[in-house]
Amino acid sequence: MHILKSLALFIGLVPLAFAASLDATDQKRIASHFNAYVDDGKIPHISVLAHQNGQEIYRHVYGYADIENKIQINKDSIYRIYSMTKPVTGVAIMQLVEQGKLRLADKVSMYIPAFKNTKVLDLEYQDYMVKPKREITIRDLLTHTSGLTYSWAGEGPVQQAYRKYNIRPYFFGAVDSKMSKFPGDTCAFASAAAMAPLLHNPGEQWSYGINMDVLGCVVEVISGLSFAQYLQDNIFDPLELKSMGFSVHPGDKKSFTTLYTSGAFSRDGEIVGAAGVNPADLMFSEQLRPIDSYLESPYLSNSSKLFDGGSGLVSNIDDYAKFGLMLMNKGEINGVRILSSASVELMSRNHLSDSVLAGGAAFGLEGIGFGLTLGVVQDAGKAASYSTDGEFSWGGAASTIFWVDPVNQVTAVLMTQYMPSNKYPLREDLKALIYSGLSN
Repeated sequence: MHILKSLALFIGLVPLAFAASLDATDQKRIASHFNAYVDDGKIPHISVLAHQNGQEIYRHVYGYADIENKIQINKDSIYRIYSMTKPVTGVAIMQLVEQGKLRLADKVSMYIPAFKNTKVLDLEYQDYMVKPKREITIRDLLTHTSGLTYSWAGEGPVQQAYRKYNIRPYFFGAVDSKMSKFPGDTCAFASAAAMAPLLHNPGEQWSYGINMDVLGCVVEVISGLSFAQYLQDNIFDPLELKSMGFSVHPGDKKSFTTLYTSGAFSRDGEIVGAAGVNPADLMFSEQLRPIDSYLESPYLSNSSKLFDGGSGLVSNIDDYAKFGLMLMNKGEINGVRILSSASVELMSRNHLSDSVLAGGAAFGLEGIGFGLTLGVVQDAGKAASYSTDGEFSWGGAASTIFWVDPVNQVTAVLMTQYMPSNKYPLREDLKALIYSGLSN
């Protein structure tokens, strides 16, 4: 939940009268602020790209793609974008919806039969499973209200079942273990996920989880293509997003980055670090350490056939910025339309009920709703941060973020490669610095 608060806290105050660009003083102030994070050894690097009215207004790159080898970060560097994959999956699903091949109210079991038999954890006793009140729908997956979760999102019986059966779609490894994920393909993973119990009845709560990974299988069933090929044919190629994919393209390997952490960072209940490291030595360490090298990462090969729609993509900053600009432009950019305006509007409006959002229950923060794979600002004042109503966004586990502000026509992307994403307020800082500069 702390990670989700970090995603939400960077959102929300009031619309302002903005300048056409950031002046030299403001640009220097932003650069100095984030350079200090790098110089203090907190993060390996920083890359920021912002646009207003479709024009670039700020770009800054500083630090090392790999500290040990003194490889400098640059505008072509490739990042693990983790959960910033989710909005890409959302666009793929909405393409199928607007083509009449899929409906938001469809039961997931229409496409993945194993979900016909999915059980829910008994909420009173939590020691046995019962039949849910209703089946999971496509919209439940898109809004994280299905009851599916992540193996790292708690220590309860559901998360323990995920760990036991390796229901893990992303590459990750603990001390003395290799970077690995579920060994099957996209639909094998979805069927395995259907066998685990749900945290709650579909539609009754918001719980962050493997929903978009399951949707990748839905796309495969409907299109007859692998999820990777569908994205390539229908999103990446039309928009010329040449760096995006579930692995680093051979020509981009020199631009890949190393992933870092510090302290005793854990995932799936186990401390994360390089093989041979004593966990006790990590406990209070402030020094950055690599946990996935740019030279040996599984993202450098096409070894996995599990194309994880929730966390699997890599991208450079310009390609993701172009994806954000496409959403700003209601599904079109540079004369190429991949999604209708109506679909983008449906994605970027709140879909959660008042009961699910009550008291900030979904994110631990009031004023924020959730659309279809996107966080949405409903009330900028209640969210208590720089923003406007109607802004939408999402971030990734390596401290990345993007947002789209349709009111002020501002989009921004921040990239780095540091876990966990809630340790430093990079997202909040960027929002405050850009908006204060534009409103000066």
